[in-house]
This record gives sequence, C-alpha cells and structure tokens, in this order.
Amino acid sequence: MKGGGERSVQLLANHLSDSSRIDDLTVFSFDGTKQEQIDGVSVCRLGSPSPLFTEYQNVAAVPKLRERLSEFDVVHAYNMELHPAVGYLSSKLDIPSVGTLNSYHFFPKSVSNTTPSPLERLYELVGHPTTNKLLLRYMKQIYHFTALSKSVRDIYTDRGFDRDRISVIPNMIDPLFTVPESSTADDQYSLLYVGTVSETKGVHHLISAMTKLPEEYRLRIVGGGDVDRFRSLADRLDVLQRIEFSGWVQHDQIAAAYASADMFVHPGIWPEPFGRTVIEAMQARLPVVCTDIGGPPDIVRDEEMICEPANPDDLAATIQHTRSLDRDVGTANRKYVLDRYSPSAIGSQYIDLYDELDSSAD
Repeated sequence: MKGGGERSVQLLANHLSDSSRIDDLTVFSFDGTKQEQIDGVSVCRLGSPSPLFTEYQNVAAVPKLRERLSEFDVVHAYNMELHPAVGYLSSKLDIPSVGTLNSYHFFPKSVSNTTPSPLERLYELVGHPTTNKLLLRYMKQIYHFTALSKSVRDIYTDRGFDRDRISVIPNMIDPLFTVPESSTADDQYSLLYVGTVSETKGVHHLISAMTKLPEEYRLRIVGGGDVDRFRSLADRLDVLQRIEFSGWVQHDQIAAAYASADMFVHPGIWPEPFGRTVIEAMQARLPVVCTDIGGPPDIVRDEEMICEPANPDDLAATIQHTRSLDRDVGTANRKYVLDRYSPSAIGSQYIDLYDELDSSAD
C-alpha cells in the first residue's frame, strides 16, 4: 500500500497546480536528487538527510531551502520532521508559512498510546529535555498550522500550541480511486480491515469481536505486520476458519478488497491523525464502524457506528447494529465523502488560508 502522506501531498499539489488562484507551485522533497514534472507539478529533490536524527535532518535542510524559499509568497510544510527548519526559515526570511500536523513526531510515545522502542525511549530521556525542546521552539515559528482532525488539534493544544493558530483541514479523497461492482456472497456477511496488522491498530480486539458475532460473519484482514502472531490468536480463539489474512497488497489491489466486503471496520486504539482507509471505504459505498479515538470519528460522524476503543463486546454490538439499520448507509457515506472531502472542497480551504496569510504579511 502506498504511503498515505505521500499520496496526500500529491493530491493537494495536483489540485493547487490546476487552480487559477495559484500562480506557481513547486514541491521540494528530500528523497533523492532527481528533478522532474509530475502531473504538471515541478518537483525539486534536495537529497536525502539521515533518517536517524531529526536534529541533523533540520540542520542539513536549512541551507538547502534558504535561498529557494525566498522566491515564494507562502511556504507549506507537510513533512513533520522538517517543520523546525521551515519555522526557522519562515521567521528569518519573513515568509508566511503553513505546517500540516499529521503525526506526533516531537512528542513522547505516551501521547499516542504507543510504546517506544528502546532507541526511542533513550531519545525521550535524553533528547526531549534538550534538543527536542529547541526543535519545538523553532517549529512554533510557523505562522499557522493545519490539523488533519480535531483530535490532532486537541493533542497539540494540550502540548502548548496556540489553538487559535490551528485550523482543522482533513485530507482529501483520491478522485481516481474507483471500486468495481460488489462481489460479496449472499450467505455470508463480510467484514474488512485494511491497515497495519498490529496491536496499536486494535486488530486483536477485532479478532476477539469475531467470537461474539454469528457464524455467517467473515473477516478479511488486509495489510502487513505481525500477521503470524494474530493468526495464532485467531486460532486460539477458534475463529481462524472465519478470518482471511491477505497480507500486504499493492494499493491498486485494495479496490477489489473493498468490493468484496459488506462493511469496513476500523478498530484503532491510538489517536490516528486521520484515517485514509476510512474515507476510501466510504467512497466504496461501505458502511463503516470505527472506535471513538483519533481522526476516524470526525469522518464517520454517526454515533450509532462509533464504539468504545479496546472493547470487543461494544465493537461486535456496533457491527451488528450497523448491519441492522434500515437505510442505505453505504450510499449516504459515498455522497458525504465526495462532497466533504473532494479536492475542490479541501483545496479551497488551503488556498483561502494561503490568501489570508499572504494578505496579513503585506
């Protein structure tokens, strides 16, 4: 599956380049040295700083960006790890800037209900009280931030960011994402999960929920990760015969998975910043059940289809209730995301923000 962040940048850049309100657009990236045009957008690659140390990444990025950024009216930073460099240069060069908050990179893992690796734990003990504080100070020099969900905005506000300088602007749908006609079996009810197979994603709770659902319910789990461990869990719970583990698949094969499902389930137990698979499932005309944490509840909205995190009983009950609804949830979902998350709707919000910042800087 292609990285959601990379695809989100591409979709936004494509929309901005097509807008009559944008005179010129250049994307700077740190993933090689090749310069090219992608769908009419100029992409300028500035090398590949070490991925190990955020401090080094930012120090290395500053001289590469300094002269180039002075040509632009507004700078929009999407790569969270380089927000400090952009904040520093934005302040020094007096260029309005926007920073998208799409992760919790500069915060302890406890903020996102996840467990740090030994190296990450060492950095939390040594780096967070020292160099990380400096990175955050430079990052806060970005003029305005956009959060992918209300949950992200709240977490950053709780960690000392100015709420008035954070607007909630979600990712947009991919207008080229299409799903073939449904191919589900009449005698079974097919649930679908797409994403990393891990405890953080709540997959173990979804597998446990299968023990509480009738025999006709089937579950397909699409994604890489610790598949063998979760297959063993399903075997111990005696539901392995009703669960298919498909493993990692190419993004262009995901559409077929949505077409073969009756419902999509997002059982997350961490505050995921957005939830691209949720809007893809809704775009595919599927009912969606999600847990009440992170960005997905912003998308699903209907409280009947939102359940308590880490609660297999509630998850199973919500799945059954959603199935019993006497309205066409899938069709309503598709209409909603096509309107709310279209490139024109999301792109216009960004352009309005750029105009506002540019005007205030004059």
